[in-house]
Amino acid sequence: MGSARWIGAAAAQFAAVVYLTVVTSLLFWSHAPHLIGWQPRVVLTGSMLPVIEPGDVAVIGPAVVGPGTLPRGRVVLVRDPAMPSGFYLHRVLRYDDAGQVITKGDANHMPDPDPVEPASVLGQLRLVVPLIGRPVIWIAEREYLALALAAAATWASLVVVLGRREPEPG
Repeated sequence: MGSARWIGAAAAQFAAVVYLTVVTSLLFWSHAPHLIGWQPRVVLTGSMLPVIEPGDVAVIGPAVVGPGTLPRGRVVLVRDPAMPSGFYLHRVLRYDDAGQVITKGDANHMPDPDPVEPASVLGQLRLVVPLIGRPVIWIAEREYLALALAAAATWASLVVVLGRREPEPG
């Protein structure tokens, strides 16, 4: 019985360490690029599915707008006051004759209806960090059970990893 209990405790410890390592790594990669001036943005919609999912963190770096510097296929962050968040993340489809950017979400059937002025392009996608922004989605969608479960898993993992250990008798 003692060895089965030890194995169970070791398995719980291992699972907690793996969980905390993954969460810490995702948090690091979603925020460390701030040090070089890149900005993290939680993706709120599914317009870029299947490549970028709601709850992923898109890390945006600077961009110089133009066919030679920001070619077709790049993903850009666009300022759009009409959007609830004030921004959207879509792919460059082409440039029109006036030098405006035509964009389209990967999951959308049609290009965006309005061309984008180059000054409204705030940067280009440099890195996608999966899942770590899900709590933002859960709060927005009032999915408090999922939020509570994630918080409980994190808290339990911290307790398992950092919990006080009693010395073995004898």
